[in-house]
Amino acid sequence: MVEQKKVFVTDTKQLEELHTERDATGMYVVCKEHVELAIDMFVDEYEDAPDVVDLKETKFSDWDPPVKCKECEQKAEFLVV
Repeated sequence: MVEQKKVFVTDTKQLEELHTERDATGMYVVCKEHVELAIDMFVDEYEDAPDVVDLKETKFSDWDPPVKCKECEQKAEFLVV
């Protein structure tokens, strides 16, 4: 499981970019580097803690997650939902 820490975003451009890159379903598919930012965005939007799913350990029957992080184009490793 990923350690969840509160991230304070000081760069509003980075915050806006993640908002626009977020999947239309309210899920964030991100690399390890951006998982904390995705958690922070989820909490800001939904005022609740998200579930963090390790994509290496989880298979979906009806959905193929994106292979790249929406934020930086690195390999997607986590689903924040």
